Amino acid sequence: MVWKYFTKVRYLVAVAAVASLFGSMLMFFIGVGKVISAYYYYFFGHAFFTEGDLPEYLTRGDLATVSLAQSIDVFLFALVLMIFAYGIWYLFLVDDADKERLSFPGWLKIKSIFQLKMILGEVIVFILFVHFFETATKTGYANLTIDSLILPAAIILLSVSLMVLRQGE
Repeated sequence: MVWKYFTKVRYLVAVAAVASLFGSMLMFFIGVGKVISAYYYYFFGHAFFTEGDLPEYLTRGDLATVSLAQSIDVFLFALVLMIFAYGIWYLFLVDDADKERLSFPGWLKIKSIFQLKMILGEVIVFILFVHFFETATKTGYANLTIDSLILPAAIILLSVSLMVLRQGE
């Protein structure tokens, strides 16, 4: 009897999926703004949108590179939100009979929460890598300190832990 009501509650997942899709669209717009800023940095020497204080020793090409790296970060996060929305929709709201008829690529046929978490974890590791690249470019590779190695060490540890989790699957 209680199970009948519990299966209706699963439709609350639709709220999370739709909200994630709206967040994904917002992040895509922000990413496009970062790409436009990269062009403005390169051709006009300033950002299209107001940006934080950037070091003055960076050339126009460096500023464009940093802005493009930021756009990759934003686009990847938009993809994370989109994959999350799709994944929870597919897991909780699509009937098993309909899952067989849908023609999605194999990596999008999410079979469990664990698989969804692994996909998201891998994308997050790549986002952290892009963030380190952006930080290193802003700081200048010659000015990196030993403290700057904390993020790459964390990225390596996260990558190894994801690899170990994947083997245990």
